[in-house]
Amino acid sequence: MPSFLHNKYIRFAGTGILILVGIFVVFVVLASLNSARSTIGMSGDSLPYNTLSPSFSPPVEMNAYRANTEMATDGLSYYPPQPNTGNYTADLENFETTTYNITGKTRQFDEVCAVIKNLKNDDEIHFKNLNESTNSCSSVFFVEENKSEEILSLINSYKGVEYLRRTSSVTRYKQQLQSQTDILQQQLGNVQKSLYTAETQLNNLTNFYLTSEDVGTLSKRVNESLQLIDQLTQRKININRQLDSLFQQSADLEARMGVVEFSVNINRSNPIYPNKNSNKWERAWGELNETFTDTLIGLTAFFGIFLLWVFRLTIYGIVLLIVMRAIWKLIKFLWTK
Repeated sequence: MPSFLHNKYIRFAGTGILILVGIFVVFVVLASLNSARSTIGMSGDSLPYNTLSPSFSPPVEMNAYRANTEMATDGLSYYPPQPNTGNYTADLENFETTTYNITGKTRQFDEVCAVIKNLKNDDEIHFKNLNESTNSCSSVFFVEENKSEEILSLINSYKGVEYLRRTSSVTRYKQQLQSQTDILQQQLGNVQKSLYTAETQLNNLTNFYLTSEDVGTLSKRVNESLQLIDQLTQRKININRQLDSLFQQSADLEARMGVVEFSVNINRSNPIYPNKNSNKWERAWGELNETFTDTLIGLTAFFGIFLLWVFRLTIYGIVLLIVMRAIWKLIKFLWTK
């Protein structure tokens, strides 16, 4: 039997493989050289100014800019920081609002909620809202300051009920409302004066228009006066709208300072869940239904998908065996050639 290396097909295949290996080696060497050149170029660009040439230095303008920037920074850092006043103003305690937050989780839930509902019948107590459910009740109401201690002691007498008192100063807010109101009233006075002047000027132009021959100039001035009157009128409307809002805020603030707010939220210590057992049965039957459906899907659809995958893999295996058998026959043919 002739030697394996003397076969001409084997020699051709070996020669082709050697050529491909040589091309790959040349490609790797060229790529390495290009990478080295790129690295050298980048390192040269990143050198500092004084390493490129002994006589090279940054432009004078750049040095001057840096010097000016440093001087400006030093000048800014000289000034001390502005103190934080924390919204402080004189006579903070002159105007205050008080709020009681009452919370609790008690076994006397029904009694406490009954007391809160009975308070709604009192004409001196003004309820904002009242909510009640099986395990909780809540409300927000307002009462005169001289009656607040009585209401607090009435609700707080039950076990498990706690309260938190919060007093806040509204002096600064009241001053801001007054300041904004004064500014807008002054602006309104100026607008009214300007509007009166513009209307007077328009009347004079109208009277002069009847006897003048320069109709074009007078018509232009009349249009300008009309535009000015429209702008001033719109400005007056906007200022009046802002003043109405400030007056309403001031009135609400005055009314709020005269009363105490109660925010009550009471919960039952042992919550009651109606239809608890029936809900458990409903959840159990629901889980059983889902499990039964998943089982049917697994026995039908998923099993069918499994069979299709088995069929596909079988076809792949048959094709692979045929290809391997053909390759084996080709190798035997070349070996015996």
